[in-house]
Amino acid sequence: MNDLIRNLALIQVGLPLLLVLAHTFIPSTSRVALLLRAAALLLALYFAALTGLWLFPPWWTPYALMVVLLLGTAYRWPRPRAGRRVLWRVAEPVTALAFGVGAGLALLPVYEGRNVPGAAIDLAMPLGPGRYLVTSGGSAPVINAHMQLLNVQRAQAYRGQGYGLDIIGIDWLGRRTYGVSPTDPMAYFIYGTPVLAPCDGTVAWVTAGVADMPVPQMDRDNMTGNSVILACQDYHVLLAHLAPGSVRVALGDAVATGARIGRVGNSGNTGEPHLHIHVQQGMPPDAPISGEPQWFTVNGRFYVRNDRFVVDE
Repeated sequence: MNDLIRNLALIQVGLPLLLVLAHTFIPSTSRVALLLRAAALLLALYFAALTGLWLFPPWWTPYALMVVLLLGTAYRWPRPRAGRRVLWRVAEPVTALAFGVGAGLALLPVYEGRNVPGAAIDLAMPLGPGRYLVTSGGSAPVINAHMQLLNVQRAQAYRGQGYGLDIIGIDWLGRRTYGVSPTDPMAYFIYGTPVLAPCDGTVAWVTAGVADMPVPQMDRDNMTGNSVILACQDYHVLLAHLAPGSVRVALGDAVATGARIGRVGNSGNTGEPHLHIHVQQGMPPDAPISGEPQWFTVNGRFYVRNDRFVVDE
C-alpha cells in the first residue's frame, strides 16, 4: 500500500468510521440531540462522498458508512439517556448543530462546482468501451485539483490544464485494480484502453517515447508523458499519460472524431494509470500547455469528481 492510499484510508475511512462508532455506542442526552448529531454526520459523509479521492476503498464506501450510521442511530434510539447535567444537555445538541451547519456550508461550493460556469466546448467521448470514474473534474478547486494550480507561479507553464479531467477505469464493484495499489501499471483496469480523438482536427503537438512509471512514482521531467495536442477549430485538446509505443498519429496529421490516438498508460506526472484531458485556447510554442483553460463537456455532460459512466461497445 503506497503512502497516498494509506493516508486516504485513514482520513476518509478511519476517522469517519470512528465517529460513526462513537455515535452508535456513546449515549445521547436526548433523541433530539441524537438526531442532530446523526444529521451532522450524514452531511459530513455526503461531503466526503462528493469530494473524496476514492481510489481504495472504492467510491461507494461513504454511502456504506451512511447505512451503518443510520443503523447505529436506530440502535441508540431506545437506549436510556446519558447524564442529565444541564451543561451537557445544552452542549451536545448545540455542538451537533454547529457541526452540521459547517458541513452544510462546506457543501455549497461543491454543488456550485458541479455546474459548468459558462459557455463550454462539447467534445465526443475520448475513451473506448469500459466503466469509468472521474477522479478530478468540476468548476471548484475542492473537486478539481487542476484548479488549485491556476494561480501558482511555478505552474504557469501548465496553466491550460486548469479545467481538466482525470479519469480512471473501474469494474462493477468500483475497484480500479485487483489488490490495493500494485506497482505494475498494467494491473490497472484502464491501462491499454483506446484513447480516441474527441473532435475533428489536426495534430499540433506530439510527445512519444516516454516510459511508463511504476505506481506511484511520477516523472517530473516529462509532465504530460506520451501525449497529443489536437487543434480543433479555435481550441486545442490535450490527451495525456498515454502508454509507450501506443501513439498512432504524427505531427500535422488530420484526424476525425473517434480516430484512434493511442492507449491509456502511466507515463509522465501521474500517480497511477489514467487519462488526462483538457481544452485550452492557444498553444504557445515555448510552453504548449500554457494556453488559456476552457470549460468543456463530453457528449453534453459536465463531468465532476466521482461521476461514474459507462461507454458501451
